[in-house]
Amino acid sequence: MGRAVKRKVGLFLLAVMVAVSLGAIIVTSLAMYRLASQRYAEEIRKIEASLSDRFAVFQAMLSDQHERITSHMEKVLPAIAQELQAMGRAPADLSSDEMTALAHRHGVQHIYFINRSHVVFQTNFPADMNLAFPKGPFTEFLDTVFGANRVMSDGIDLSQATGTLKTYSYFGPKDKDYIVEISTDVRGSLDATGYGWMARYFFDELLTDPIRSNPSVKELDIYLINQAGTWSLIHPGEKLDAALAERIIKNHREEISSGDGRYLTIYSGEQTASATQPDHPVTAKHVIRKITYDVGLAREAVIQVFISSMIVLALLMPVVFWIASRLLQKQLLDPLFNLRGEAGAIAQGDLNQAIANTDRRDEIGQLAKSFAAMRDAVRQTITDLKDTNISIERFVPQAFLAIVGKPSIVEVELGDNKRKSMTILFSDIRNFTTLSEAMTPDENFAFINAYLERMGPVIRDHNGFIDKYIGDAIMALFESADDALKAGLAMLETLEAFNAGRRAAGQAPINIGVGINSGILMMGTIGEKHRMDGTVISDAVNLASRIEGLTKTYGVRLLVSQYTVESLADPKAYDIRPIDVVVVKGKTRPVTICEVFQRDPAELRTAKAGTRDLLQSGVEALRRHDLVCARGFFEESLQKLPGDMAASNLLQKCE
Repeated sequence: MGRAVKRKVGLFLLAVMVAVSLGAIIVTSLAMYRLASQRYAEEIRKIEASLSDRFAVFQAMLSDQHERITSHMEKVLPAIAQELQAMGRAPADLSSDEMTALAHRHGVQHIYFINRSHVVFQTNFPADMNLAFPKGPFTEFLDTVFGANRVMSDGIDLSQATGTLKTYSYFGPKDKDYIVEISTDVRGSLDATGYGWMARYFFDELLTDPIRSNPSVKELDIYLINQAGTWSLIHPGEKLDAALAERIIKNHREEISSGDGRYLTIYSGEQTASATQPDHPVTAKHVIRKITYDVGLAREAVIQVFISSMIVLALLMPVVFWIASRLLQKQLLDPLFNLRGEAGAIAQGDLNQAIANTDRRDEIGQLAKSFAAMRDAVRQTITDLKDTNISIERFVPQAFLAIVGKPSIVEVELGDNKRKSMTILFSDIRNFTTLSEAMTPDENFAFINAYLERMGPVIRDHNGFIDKYIGDAIMALFESADDALKAGLAMLETLEAFNAGRRAAGQAPINIGVGINSGILMMGTIGEKHRMDGTVISDAVNLASRIEGLTKTYGVRLLVSQYTVESLADPKAYDIRPIDVVVVKGKTRPVTICEVFQRDPAELRTAKAGTRDLLQSGVEALRRHDLVCARGFFEESLQKLPGDMAASNLLQKCE
């Protein structure tokens, strides 16, 4: 027993010595490292501030050069259009050599011709031929240029092909269906005007001066962000990783250390002047600074501190032994006190509390193991309960509980209910009975689950929840009519992708119908104490179901009631038109049913949009019982779109 105690004493003393030595080294090393880190951090902040100031001057230069280029283009662009007019040639008929000659005659680098579909259909830069611009703020700008007969500019942007700064000018000749665009390289423009020293100063010296003035700065760069990526201003053509750029814009800062720890690269992002000044010519909204700094000094300081710490440790060794002797007196008491504290933490609900001394081979170790086993058992029980609650939520949506005012399924009681105005969506697969007869039961379930697996997330992504599945049909609830309508349109879009997969697998595509209605409903629980179910009771629900059924009658995919249209924040934001005024089965009051044709083919969508106002005016006349006026609107609509079912149905209401 004595030898065992002595062995423990010796091991304990050794452990104390090692702990004290490591503690001293860590504390002193961290102090010195913090001092060195503060020093270079302050220098980096100064460099970042300097770069911001220099970039502001750089933006001012860009703005001034943009004005000069734009002023010049006000003469060049109309001259190009007049030359084409005089030649009697369409831009699309020009050959590559003729395009090159046209550019040379007018002293420009690249000429583009853009049609009303926002596609480059002629250019002397082959890489951009047939370039299509995605719908967005830029295409909205282009639409204002067509036929304006004046030179307009969208500012300075980075070339998608080279990453160099260019200023873009546009001219829409009167009565023409195309736009003439000229891109001018800013640096090349400065060189051409005889101010080449200015280009070299701004691009080669102003932004890179911190490297020459501070030996610890090893690399420096500035990036601008546009739709094509994050491009370097100092090293044209180089791009920053898109994921890294996204993190920097989100978090404003990111630090990356080199493999050997000697160099630290700091990325920091901020807004450009155009983010706060909408009329500023620089298109990019964000700029990212990159500074690579030599932090080897901090590591050298740690080495020096390590040596000093070892000397200090040798001097303090007697004190360490004295402290160790005092601590040994409590070798048996401290573990018990620790265990008491750990037990108290577990009793207060901290089930992640670590239990010390479980590796000891004495009675204290066995007691610690027992406490650890108890903690793990309680934690597993609570985890199982949480998993059970999560599983229950698959059958009773959390949104349902929130509406009836119950934070948990445990608190739900029979008869709980809530009256609320909501929007109801019904969807159904067309001819599902015929389709299912050709499949086995297993294939039926696999098909339905594959379909619902696509549609369920669409509803949740639009702030709705599924109240119930009725075979292949879905009933979903939304607090916003706009969310419900967007979800219906997204379901049709998702169906197209689903059908593409079926076609690829040699299977026939399917069709669905979607009906949407808004109104007051009662949501609550029905049943008896041993078997309850959440449900919704309302005429609005029945009407939504009837409307979904009418999609078969009218041969359309998405119908909404007048109540839903009236609940939309901006009905004109959607492609909606009346299709009929009906008295739905089980109802006595007529309801206006509207078709949402937003997902129709482009040509049909345009045709239907042309009759929307006529049909709406006719329906309003019907409501006033002005049948003559209504008939006139519907007949005019039929003349614009012969055979249109909507106009035909509504015209019959005038009889």
